[in-house]
Amino acid sequence: MLGIVVKNECLNKDYYIMEIECEDFVKSAKIGQFFMLKAQQRDFIVDPLLRRPFGICDVQGNKFKILYTIIGKGTQLLTHIQPKTKIKFSEPLGNTFSIVENSNIALVAGGVGVAPLLWLAKELKDKNNKITLYYGGRTTDDIVIVDELSEVSDKLVITTDDGSIGIKGLVVEPFEKEIENFDMVYACGPNKMLKAVSEICIQNNVKIEVSMDERMACGIGACLGCIIYYKEDDNIVQKRCCVEGPVFDGSKVVWK
Repeated sequence: MLGIVVKNECLNKDYYIMEIECEDFVKSAKIGQFFMLKAQQRDFIVDPLLRRPFGICDVQGNKFKILYTIIGKGTQLLTHIQPKTKIKFSEPLGNTFSIVENSNIALVAGGVGVAPLLWLAKELKDKNNKITLYYGGRTTDDIVIVDELSEVSDKLVITTDDGSIGIKGLVVEPFEKEIENFDMVYACGPNKMLKAVSEICIQNNVKIEVSMDERMACGIGACLGCIIYYKEDDNIVQKRCCVEGPVFDGSKVVWK
């Protein structure tokens, strides 16, 4: 697919948010899906060779947004893309979150894992759910788009490892204290956080869906580079995050 960059805004030294206009993409996109984006826009340059996966952060009209952090060469190149640039990417890929109604919901985000939870929170809010969003990072720099998150949550709990903003400590700590309040939990972030959140939910018999951010090379299930292990019936099977995911029942993931 081909879109046009509307804005590519620097939020702080590590985080950016990019808005892209593409009506066909928006029409087919579903909450929780991702896409593969070509970081190098000049066709005659093949470094980096592989496209990068990004979750869909938000959709408005015929535009959609991604939230990204600088990790390597690919994301560093993205920071230089200017508005009005034509940009290439795949169609929306993967599965989606299940949407409940009239429930008490917890969203748990770690760092850039907050990205797919903004659009999810908007949809859940429209379905008459009460939403508590737990958002954790290492420092103040890891806490972004706070105004947008505040608008779509009834309660926003922020934590940082160093206490520079919000509660000092891990995001799972305040979440665990209030787990009895929730009917459903959604989470996205580092695997250690997802494992801890899932275990808390299992112990308290609360449903949990996790969006897993595994390394992906192709995005279509061919390379088998994003395999996870998953409990299915009485067996442990392999699942591809890009095809069968990225959203899984957290109680069935075999956490490494």
